Amino acid sequence: MRQELLMPKLGLTMTEGTVVEWVVSPGAAFRQGDILVLIETDKVVMEYPAEADGMLLEASVKAGEVVTVGAVIGYVYAAGGSATSAQALGVAVAASAHSPASAMPATVSAATAVAAAPVASTERVIATPLARRIATRLNVDLHGVAGTGPRGRIRADDVHAAAQQQDVAEKSDKSMVAVAGERDVLSPTQRMSADAPAALRKPTSVEATMARRLTAAKQQIPHFYLASEAEVSRLMQARSEINDSQPLVKLTLSHLVVAAVARAMRKMPTANQVWTDEGIQSFDQVDVGVAVNTARGLLVPVVRDIGWASLSEIARRVNDVVERARTGAITSADMGGGAITVSNAGMHEVTWMTPIINPGTAMILGVGSIRDVFRPDAQGQPSPRHEMGLVLAADHRLVDGVSGLAFLNCVIGYLRQPLSLL
Repeated sequence: MRQELLMPKLGLTMTEGTVVEWVVSPGAAFRQGDILVLIETDKVVMEYPAEADGMLLEASVKAGEVVTVGAVIGYVYAAGGSATSAQALGVAVAASAHSPASAMPATVSAATAVAAAPVASTERVIATPLARRIATRLNVDLHGVAGTGPRGRIRADDVHAAAQQQDVAEKSDKSMVAVAGERDVLSPTQRMSADAPAALRKPTSVEATMARRLTAAKQQIPHFYLASEAEVSRLMQARSEINDSQPLVKLTLSHLVVAAVARAMRKMPTANQVWTDEGIQSFDQVDVGVAVNTARGLLVPVVRDIGWASLSEIARRVNDVVERARTGAITSADMGGGAITVSNAGMHEVTWMTPIINPGTAMILGVGSIRDVFRPDAQGQPSPRHEMGLVLAADHRLVDGVSGLAFLNCVIGYLRQPLSLL
């Protein structure tokens, strides 16, 4: 049965989307979980997997074209069912990629059926959809990749590691005789270039989108920055005591920073707003974005409605969105919204981190490493302390210096007095 694929609606305000890339080519079979197409909204690029086995018959919309929500972007072969809805782009098909050509409709030619046949190996490879897509792009055979996920499931990191090993093996097989002969006629500068050849690759869809959006944000949003230190000796002690008293969810410094930001947003509701083309939009609930470095690039999932949540609940929700972002299980519902992002680089031994505002938000807090320093106490004597460097980047269309400092100092106050977070 021929079915339509429709442009999905990935958010309440979405009216159109861009087809970034067809991962499956027309005439090719796909299996349940395989990524069919990448769709870009004004917030993020999303991958949409097939809900069952089937075949892509036609890609009606080319990569790069902008399409309204609900419009037809392609057609698939399916044994039954109704057209996919615009709410979820996935194909409800019952035909398996292992079905013989005779089971396909008469409109599908024998040549097409042969081209869509499964690979020669009959061994079932267990891999995430993201890993399959990366393997296709890097020309890595998943049958030779050892998976490190649950039950040996192949993840994106496993494919990248296999690709690097494959590249090293290919280079080692090449003869160095011709290269040695050429070095005799090269200048010292040319020899340095020859010793370190440049590698060029096409950015992934996520990388390209993030680069485009952050460039636009830096150019169009009037950034200004406020930097300060937070004394966190009591915070670290409180964290240790809380973790010792309850084994369910272990608190990290990232959890506590997100909690402090959420509490400050709740205390200062005027900070919980963003600039839009239509006007200034205020939010009723506190949503905080968390910058996550993944194999696909930088993603910013949003932790929802945590203004009044407990510390353990905040930690649980942060862990959930971070894990799904890193494993490629993030959804459109996790992206976009909120007025502020937290970007913690403290684990990388950096004193200050000056961030770029995430498009669609008004502020971003850059978090540096904790340093052991000496400060004078009340008697003027050196006293050891733990300090964390914080840099707040704010949209000057919404936040001025005074209100920005008030918000930053509110966050610091919660970090200095950890009992206020409880």
